[in-house]
Amino acid sequence: MSKTSIEQIVSREIERFEQHLKADLKSPRTIDIYTKAVEQLLSVCGKSPEQLTPDDVQRFKEYLTKKYGQNTVCVIERAANQYTQTFLRRPELKIRAPKMKEVTRIPLTEDEVREIREAALKTKHPMRDAALIDVLYCGGLRCFEVTNLTVSGLDLKKNRLRVNRGKGGDCRMVNLTSEASENLGNYVEHERGKPVKGFENALFVSGQGKPLCKVMIYNTVKSLAFDAGIEKNVHPHIFRHSMITNMAEKGVSPQMIQAQSGHKSLDMVARYIHLSEKSVRDSYDSVMDARPRQEPVRPIPAQPVQRGSEQVAYARLTHEDVLRARLEGKIDTPTMEAILGHLDAPSIPNSTPKARDNLPYFG
Repeated sequence: MSKTSIEQIVSREIERFEQHLKADLKSPRTIDIYTKAVEQLLSVCGKSPEQLTPDDVQRFKEYLTKKYGQNTVCVIERAANQYTQTFLRRPELKIRAPKMKEVTRIPLTEDEVREIREAALKTKHPMRDAALIDVLYCGGLRCFEVTNLTVSGLDLKKNRLRVNRGKGGDCRMVNLTSEASENLGNYVEHERGKPVKGFENALFVSGQGKPLCKVMIYNTVKSLAFDAGIEKNVHPHIFRHSMITNMAEKGVSPQMIQAQSGHKSLDMVARYIHLSEKSVRDSYDSVMDARPRQEPVRPIPAQPVQRGSEQVAYARLTHEDVLRARLEGKIDTPTMEAILGHLDAPSIPNSTPKARDNLPYFG
């Protein structure tokens, strides 16, 4: 089959499959991923959908394994299965996609986020780039959600913004800090350029007035992290991880984190939480290295307490105070016995003045 014929088949199938996905109310991002997977499948196999065989699918799988990492292969193969199973209805073409590999991401500390933001203030577009870091971290937004932000979606009086077409096509309100809200307002008022026709409502725009795309945001974040001297693998999504982690370390409940992040389930929130080494150390020490709490030693009064005309010696002492004083060498044994005998007596006011005068005192 000629190259031109394959291209025509691919174009036709993508259009058909796209209409099928839209009918199922799939999000634009999902449609993009699925159609690209179909394009790769048909292009690599070089056949029409009716001619595909299990051997062709195996060859496609080997191609992906050589070109991409495990997680990317998993996403593409699952998308291809949607095409062969639900659209073509050919179960013999199903691919056994590998499991997603857990990737350990080291979140940014609050100081590192602050350093990256300070680096943003030294760029050609300081207000825009600083506001970009604010919405990524303080709002915990995904990169593609940032590209869909609008000026009309800002509610700066209540320190929040509206996320349009989030994951799954949802729309939600996201909280911001008062500082982040103020920075966004300054950017819109003083630095935001005039957008090109058709994108007048876009929040983040380039110097040419075009909306920032995912690649531009990725490159901006990478450049800022380099300028700030951050050696971690910094990318737009790491700010979302960092916000969730920092909220968890400060004792915010998973339900509240879920409300801010927009996750559909608490299980997804748990996958994002990466407690810092220090927080784990502190929690460990609080349980495993906890030492018995020692009660403070109550001081022994050096002079008797005065109550009117009567002397009430050691009126505030307890047996425990006296015994501790003896163990610490503050009094000798005869003094201890004398005081204990006094504490066991009915009361000092009933004793004679001579008996009171003979009571030992110590300091």
